[in-house]
Amino acid sequence: MLYNFDSDRLPKVKRALLPLKFFLKTVSKEDFSQPIGVLAGIKGIEPVEEKYDGDGFNDEMIVMGGFTSAKIDALVRALNKNGIGKIALKAVITPTNMNWNSVELYKAVKADHDEMNKNN
Repeated sequence: MLYNFDSDRLPKVKRALLPLKFFLKTVSKEDFSQPIGVLAGIKGIEPVEEKYDGDGFNDEMIVMGGFTSAKIDALVRALNKNGIGKIALKAVITPTNMNWNSVELYKAVKADHDEMNKNN
């Protein structure tokens, strides 16, 4: 799932990942209230009725479901090879976060990223 890629970068990301045959979904801000599992099409997780109307977040983020380490490495290589550059916020869907909404996941991923990079 792709979050907050602008109209210039989104097509570049999609082109870079097309040869890898990943299913790509762009998540719109109005869907930020949906559980991650719903957005990823995981059975057994119920959608919520309300549309998101908050500020959300603006950072680019990629959320991956069912990815092996090799697939994650291939994704990163494809982005680098195609001049996309680094996408700082990346997450893998887990049994814990599949029930979170996009903003909750973003906050956790951002906090982890900031913690890892605070000494750099």
